[in-house]
Amino acid sequence: MDELVRLIRSLSKSEKRYFKMFSALQGGDKDYLKLFDVVEKLEEYDEEKIKKALKNEDFLNRLPAVKNYLYGQVLKSLRMNYIGSTVDSELKEMIEEITILYEKRLFRQCVKLLDKAKALAKANEQILQLIELNLLEQKVQIETLNIDKFERTLGSSLEQEIELLEKQRNTAEYRNLYNRIVVINKKIKEARTEEELKQFEEIIAHPLLRSFDQAKSFDSKNYFYLIHLNYNHAKGDNEACLEIAQEQLKLLESFPQKIAEKPKMYIAALNNVLLSQIHLHSYADFGETLEKLRNIKLRSVNIEANRFVSSYMFEMVMHLDTGNFSKSVETRERILEGLKKYHDKINVIEEITLLYNIFYSYFGTGEYSKALGIINRLLNEYQKELRYDIQSAVRILNLILHYELGNARLLEYNAISAYRFLYKSKRLYKLENIVLNFIRKKMHHIYTPKDEVEAFIELRKEFIPLLDDPYEKKAFEYFDYISWFDSRIEKRSFEEIVKEKFEKNKKSR
Repeated sequence: MDELVRLIRSLSKSEKRYFKMFSALQGGDKDYLKLFDVVEKLEEYDEEKIKKALKNEDFLNRLPAVKNYLYGQVLKSLRMNYIGSTVDSELKEMIEEITILYEKRLFRQCVKLLDKAKALAKANEQILQLIELNLLEQKVQIETLNIDKFERTLGSSLEQEIELLEKQRNTAEYRNLYNRIVVINKKIKEARTEEELKQFEEIIAHPLLRSFDQAKSFDSKNYFYLIHLNYNHAKGDNEACLEIAQEQLKLLESFPQKIAEKPKMYIAALNNVLLSQIHLHSYADFGETLEKLRNIKLRSVNIEANRFVSSYMFEMVMHLDTGNFSKSVETRERILEGLKKYHDKINVIEEITLLYNIFYSYFGTGEYSKALGIINRLLNEYQKELRYDIQSAVRILNLILHYELGNARLLEYNAISAYRFLYKSKRLYKLENIVLNFIRKKMHHIYTPKDEVEAFIELRKEFIPLLDDPYEKKAFEYFDYISWFDSRIEKRSFEEIVKEKFEKNKKSR
């Protein structure tokens, strides 16, 4: 999509209104507003449609220049619109004003504004701005204090600056550790071998990650929680994940101003709690957490899209986990509507996750053809974006769907294709091997319903030990293989089996 179209389509109604007001106050030629009105209606940038709509306008022969000017004006209006809307932007504005007052030698006014700015920066732990304000304060003091008084301030001023720089260094170190574990997480996410887990352990062994007390700023503390969250998620410690996620949420809620300014950070923290509750199959507080997520006041369509993704993804997963596939239908429809509404504001990974959940919903309601359509879409349209662990699961699920649909020839062909991919990518673990061996060696001997039951009983026995294997059990988070086997063995619906299993496990927890 063209950059101008993408920028204009990202604007909310209030931002578009502000742009028109902002433009009305500007002098000079307003041809760019005519271009704005045309581009606003476009799904994709189409030069021919624009030329046709503006065929009577004199500026058409300099369209590229007007287009660039419009892009700049939209950005400028956004910048003006958001001045003072966050502590960060408010402090930047105050620092500019202090600098202007200093240049005009209005030092008394400088001091008043400096005190106000420092109080605001301290309350919100804005370290970089505090460093800048500290330097400005020294410049003002050398102009306003006599030499003896100024000399007495030097020691405390130096201590303050060193303390701030140490905090900033501390934050930078934690940020670096966080970025390093994120890189590993994007490649692996969940360790299925000791070698994969070792990559996470090398990060977590860092001295700064041994104690929360070593984190000296809000950002450092937040990174501390996120790093440990990534690590514990990778090794499958869901109880630790929930505890850490709840502590991180408490940290954010103790800084309400940061929630107002950075709702995306708060959404991510709520997501971590919801994800941990799902992994533990614990839904006592799930509704309350989901309500918090849906009640956040948002000013951005992009963040609204982000909230839509997480909100409905987690609601869907809850239905799937508890076996309420019938209830998932309504959520499924809302997701499909949201995918259309926010199609240009949802990233590929989010779209893959939502589509995967839609597949599961279709599977649970027995709509196998529709489920296969989603799986084929994931394999054909998103293959490059699929992580290896998800692609492994999708290829196995593709085989299961062909089995349900009775596509014997396609099943064999896809089994060969899956084997080649998994072997080449070194993701051919025990679970995948068992499934592929079943298709290649045992499926041909199924002639009667009784043969099928016996075959699935044997297959189930082979799967059971994998539930206790730390590197194999993670695959069961993508699909409930055991319940599917039971549905084939007992000739009952998948929904009925999953729901019954959830209630039984709930009582034993």
